Amino acid sequence: MNLLAIDTSTAEASIGLSVNGRLWHESHQAERLHGQFILPAIERLLNQAGCSLPQLDGIAFGRGPGSFTGLRIACSVAKGLAYAHDLPLYPVSSLAAIAEEYLHQHQIPWGGQPVLALLDARMQQLYWACFTDATLDVEEQVSDAADIPVPDTESIVLAGAGFDAYRSQLSAQIIDKISIEKSIFPQAPAMIRLVQAQKIKAVDAKEASPVYIRNKVTQGEARG
Repeated sequence: MNLLAIDTSTAEASIGLSVNGRLWHESHQAERLHGQFILPAIERLLNQAGCSLPQLDGIAFGRGPGSFTGLRIACSVAKGLAYAHDLPLYPVSSLAAIAEEYLHQHQIPWGGQPVLALLDARMQQLYWACFTDATLDVEEQVSDAADIPVPDTESIVLAGAGFDAYRSQLSAQIIDKISIEKSIFPQAPAMIRLVQAQKIKAVDAKEASPVYIRNKVTQGEARG
């Protein structure tokens, strides 16, 4: 399955391309420049792979949660390319991509180790989801760190980006259960693996949209 993946939900942009079982990947840390990075990076990867957009089977994009501006960038680029080349889109959770990247790095199957995926939501809050089994059917939420409920597991892996400043605010019960902490940004290769594992459903370009989680977007949030 030939796939392009785009994620700009955090400070690190990640572009991945899988063609005939081979993977190409570029990342870039400069949040304000994500819009300038994406299209040239896609062109470079396609050239390296000797592939063109019409040869793809679909495009995955980081649908959120994350930076509101970043989510709109990835979704807009993915939709534009999908419309132009009649390709399906695969909206991938940023939090699921974090969990997948951790599990892949440690060669653990889904469901083999509970992962509490976290992202800085600003406004002194965290986006979070707890993945405890082989499905992605979990509720993604935003809350104060102190309000994250204690997972019903013996131990938990803490993985994500920007949560360090809030770690001390987690409940003592969660802190006691932490077995590993890992700083991980959502990665395009992780999104590709989730699609190839048939964990993500395809949608038409007209149906694709970012997932902000927060219902109310203030002017300050919209910039970030």
